[in-house]
Amino acid sequence: MRVVSIVLLLSLAGCTCSGPRIQVVREEDAGLPPGCVPTVELCNGRDDDCDELIDEDQPSVECGVGACRRQLSSCLDGAPQACTPGAPTAERCNGVDDDCNGATDENLMPTTCGVGECGVVQSTCALGAPQVCTPGAPGAEVCNGKDDDCDGTVDEGLLTNASGDLRLTDDPASSDFVYMASSTNGFGLAWQDTRDGANAKGEIYFAALDKRGVRQGGDVRVTVTPGVTTHPALAFTGARWGLVYADDSVDNLELYYRAVSGSGQPLGAPVRLTTAPLNSDWPDVVWTGTEFAVAWEDERLGANRHDLFFMRFDESGTRLGSEVRVTTDPQRQGYPILKWSGQGYGLAWTDWRDGNREIYFRRLGADGALLGPEVRVTSNAADSAWADLAWNSDRKEWALVWHDTRDGNAEVYFQRLSEQGQKVGGEVRLTSAGGFSGYASIDWNGFEYGVSWQDDRVTAGRPAIYFMQLSATGVKNGNDLRLSSGSGSATFTTALWNGSTFAFSWRDDRNPPAGNTELYFAYVGCP
Repeated sequence: MRVVSIVLLLSLAGCTCSGPRIQVVREEDAGLPPGCVPTVELCNGRDDDCDELIDEDQPSVECGVGACRRQLSSCLDGAPQACTPGAPTAERCNGVDDDCNGATDENLMPTTCGVGECGVVQSTCALGAPQVCTPGAPGAEVCNGKDDDCDGTVDEGLLTNASGDLRLTDDPASSDFVYMASSTNGFGLAWQDTRDGANAKGEIYFAALDKRGVRQGGDVRVTVTPGVTTHPALAFTGARWGLVYADDSVDNLELYYRAVSGSGQPLGAPVRLTTAPLNSDWPDVVWTGTEFAVAWEDERLGANRHDLFFMRFDESGTRLGSEVRVTTDPQRQGYPILKWSGQGYGLAWTDWRDGNREIYFRRLGADGALLGPEVRVTSNAADSAWADLAWNSDRKEWALVWHDTRDGNAEVYFQRLSEQGQKVGGEVRLTSAGGFSGYASIDWNGFEYGVSWQDDRVTAGRPAIYFMQLSATGVKNGNDLRLSSGSGSATFTTALWNGSTFAFSWRDDRNPPAGNTELYFAYVGCP
């Protein structure tokens, strides 16, 4: 036993000791562990404060937020313990901060339901519970630019020719091969006109229109050549026009490019784009936002053997990369229609390889590289020809219209294609009137297609221009609307969306002298 009290030993010789007794106190009786000197309790597996408890009173620690929050003792088995938050998960509608960012049920995308005026945008989550979206109630359709009855179309069956027939050209010679394209604030119109010269061989003219067809200045003669200039095509850069046309002034028909100001004034000299033997003709041109691209039919491999070619070029007319030969079949391919999707090109054409004319389609990359095989769109023993093509940016798919004689007379048909060019659904017959219905044009406005075509259902051999509204899936909305009102033949129409309604141009021979054709314009709207 050790002595823990002070012991005074007097060992003087001859001394007689007196005073308090000397006590020996055991450690157990002092209330402390044997040999324990109290200190601050630490996390070390020892009883530092001599209270016979080990690592007691160590604080708890916590970390993380939301579902990741964790709380635990800072000491475990004599060793400090670090706090590790839980792993975040995707945020769900449950009143819990699943992704551990301090917010609950945040960034859960609202849902939409209903179409047109019945469309509703609603939160998918409220107070931690999922919400069901309920569309609004449909009403009667009225002509107001809205989808009142919530069927996915606007003003169906209620639109009229709001402008009347607007005559655009007025000279005693023929105006032909009209091409209309959209600009920022309206349209550009290019055509072949035979008013110049004793031979009336044809020159290219241009006119600027506002969105409602009102002329912005007079006719501008763009070409002055000794040969025939024909088949113009236009695209707008946002600041000026790019005009491509065929010209045989040097030898055979070759393609030329001319920059044109927004008001139609030629800029710089024409640039020759093609130099191959025999004819290069029927161009179609697009602007991608950074460059032009053109597709055309070309006879360089032999007379009457027309292949399709493709080329890119900049605003100065300088070629970008090489020409691309799109088709290789020995039969004729012609009348190309080129469109830009924002990622690449779609090209549709009329093809003679199958014994009768059929419609074909092919995709090209942004650099002009051929993507995937040629797609035969039509497959029947009748004549299928003169396709037009539209890109549906909302559904990411293509739409085609053409005329087809499988029904005994020519009728207009419609077909959807996926972004990759595969057929989506079946062919849809759009017209069913007696006589010839054909040379259709199509454009997409964000919620429906507008289709125009020439149709001689009233007077055989004297076609008029008609219009229809068409859903994204090819369902016809409302009745056919006649646009041209003259007694002559109205032919070769173009349909374009002008930002608020559909607008159209066409060739018309109602005006004397006999055989003369002039250009007309119309747009549809509410009465």
